Amino acid sequence: MHTPIYSSEEHRMIVESYITMCKQFTEEVASQARYKNYLEVIDLIVEYSNGYGEGVRENNFYDWIVILPINISVATSGFYAGIETKTNSAVIRAYKVVLEQMLTETVTRLDALEPDND
Repeated sequence: MHTPIYSSEEHRMIVESYITMCKQFTEEVASQARYKNYLEVIDLIVEYSNGYGEGVRENNFYDWIVILPINISVATSGFYAGIETKTNSAVIRAYKVVLEQMLTETVTRLDALEPDND
């Protein structure tokens, strides 16, 4: 598993809170095998974000700091669509609502961050 690169401790805390919630919810509704597949997708997103973050001076800082939460949100929603059944639909829909609200809060908090010019 790749370790995400963050711009600051504040960036790390904001994003990791969201990622942790996505992972916890997903682990509760997925089989172990499917959860492992989900984590592999999350790892690909982290790898992409890290690659973008390495050149952040050339790229847009604000694009980079929201890559993880936005892409993980899309991956999680797609994953939930794939595993939703009549039995688990109420739980999955509730999780989707909570994660959507958390994503909005996360992106709002990230928008307030300033680039570190070091």
